[in-house]
Amino acid sequence: MTMPESRATPPTAAQQIVAALALPPSPVSAEPPRPLPLTSLYRLSRDTTMLYDVGRADESGRISTRDIIRALGWQPGGKLDVIPALGGIVILASPDGLLTEPAKPCLLIPAAARRLHNIETGGHVLLAAAPEYGLVIIHTRQAINDMLARYHSESPPAGHHHE
Repeated sequence: MTMPESRATPPTAAQQIVAALALPPSPVSAEPPRPLPLTSLYRLSRDTTMLYDVGRADESGRISTRDIIRALGWQPGGKLDVIPALGGIVILASPDGLLTEPAKPCLLIPAAARRLHNIETGGHVLLAAAPEYGLVIIHTRQAINDMLARYHSESPPAGHHHE
């Protein structure tokens, strides 16, 4: 009698991200943990050309984000184009756009784009706006998980700067 082949459960996003951090094992000591030295932390980028927000899609695909809409300079009634891209959705101002910016400052993800990227009602997304270019990129939870896992697995050793 042969035993059924067991399939390993793929690692969760949290497992991949935490594993990529390469944290030292927890000491089995009664001593309180010492804080990590700040010199080994990466320097934050001083580049401020991108604006970020986390939003939640409602049942109509609207995401409230007043700050991003204001930074982009989009006005109610303005024309927008939606471009599904690998790992995200790009929305940009376009005189020939098929979408119209609503009166209330928000992003509107069409149903077809939500289905393509598995964005469900209440689902969180990362909004990455490039006001200089008049566009915002909407990243799904899966894309964020993939980016974080990749970032932490490719992080340079202590003493190097990651920008």
